[in-house]
Amino acid sequence: MLAKVLHTIHKYNMLSPGERVLVGISGGPDSVALLHVLKRLEKDMGIEVYAAHVHHGIRGTVADRDAEFVAQLCQQWNVPLFVERVDVPRLADEWGLTLEEAGRIVRYRFFDKVLQDIRGHKVALGHNRDDQAETILHHILRGTGMQGLQGIKPVRQNKFIRPLIEVSRAEIEEYCHQNGLEFRVDATNQDVAYTRNRIRHELIPYIKRHFNPNIVDALVRMGAIIRDEEEFLQDYCQKEYDKLVRAFSQNKLRIDLDEFLARPIAVRRRVLRMALKSIGGTLDEIGANHVEDILDMALNSTTGAMLTLPNDIKALKDYDNLVVWRGEFRPSVPPFEYSLDVPGSVIIKECGIEVIVQRVQHKEVSFSSPWRAYIDGDVINGKLRVRNRRQGDRFKPFGMEGTKKLKEYFIDRKVPRHERDGIPLVVDEKNIIWVVGWQIHDDYKVTPRTHNIVKLEARRI
Repeated sequence: MLAKVLHTIHKYNMLSPGERVLVGISGGPDSVALLHVLKRLEKDMGIEVYAAHVHHGIRGTVADRDAEFVAQLCQQWNVPLFVERVDVPRLADEWGLTLEEAGRIVRYRFFDKVLQDIRGHKVALGHNRDDQAETILHHILRGTGMQGLQGIKPVRQNKFIRPLIEVSRAEIEEYCHQNGLEFRVDATNQDVAYTRNRIRHELIPYIKRHFNPNIVDALVRMGAIIRDEEEFLQDYCQKEYDKLVRAFSQNKLRIDLDEFLARPIAVRRRVLRMALKSIGGTLDEIGANHVEDILDMALNSTTGAMLTLPNDIKALKDYDNLVVWRGEFRPSVPPFEYSLDVPGSVIIKECGIEVIVQRVQHKEVSFSSPWRAYIDGDVINGKLRVRNRRQGDRFKPFGMEGTKKLKEYFIDRKVPRHERDGIPLVVDEKNIIWVVGWQIHDDYKVTPRTHNIVKLEARRI
């Protein structure tokens, strides 16, 4: 198994000498085997291995024992461990999310924080070959397009890596047995009340017996082929998304219908899915049928038509716009202002947005989302803050030589008046640096000569 994992790491260029990798460890067989493998490869690959464990506050004393087991294991293997204890049920209730959604946000937020603290480069996760097949089959049963058929990406955002993605669950368990590795067993993984567990314990074994004994190989192979084609199509549609979709406050996006409907149907599907993921954080509950219903409404319904989707997402045809949002939309936002450290983050509760600041290298810069901006950190004047608009605000949009009133900027981009107060502004002591979801100030742009790159990112919560 060690050789197979090493092949996967090289195949997808997951790790390079000198990088620090953070392993997400639950205590189960997959994550324990992953940590053991990377620790064995540490010296030969010239990497540094760290571990992170999240106690979700869900399974009581069982979760306590999981945390204790992970701590003892990391101490035994001399792996620096970071632990976060979070009341996920409370956060899920506050954020209006499911336990799974809230848990995922908590985990990835913690991974990002630890990665910053250790000046790390990658987060290694323990998904395996069987997980890949189950994920693809789950997507097929729910109804999906090409994005769902590709399954789990071996590398995501050039940061999250899955070295075990080509290793079967049986191989992992055999590896643990051969190396005398103990691990924790999550009893909920056997509960067939959950769809994914029914797929694992009932559906796939049935398909193997009656239809195709190599169904896992077939699904994984299909996913790999589609993933290659999807990469090209995604890059193209991201450019289309940036042209068509405008982001506003309070989990709301607006799509220009004239331009949108002029695109091929394949592009429309992808742009719409990207918009739904942006406001919902996940597409786990959004099937192909939901996407087709919205597309049909956009093309054939009269203004005022509205659809309600899972995850409290709504879609509205509003004259020449398609509007999608999550939760309750409040037409007015009170004045707000928050301090923002570099690096650091702040939650803007009035808008339902978290703003994150990080220092990055040139190779990490990716202009792929209106929710992400990069600025020259050496140009920042004093402290950063996040606030909404004020009377007299002026702004120098990217690519312009002079400033203009922020009010005129919003008018030029047809931002409705009632939405302008809800658009966060990242500012320093002198200027508006970033109109979140729109543009940066031209004087703060990154050039090849920039040495101190600061990444600004906004995420829905």
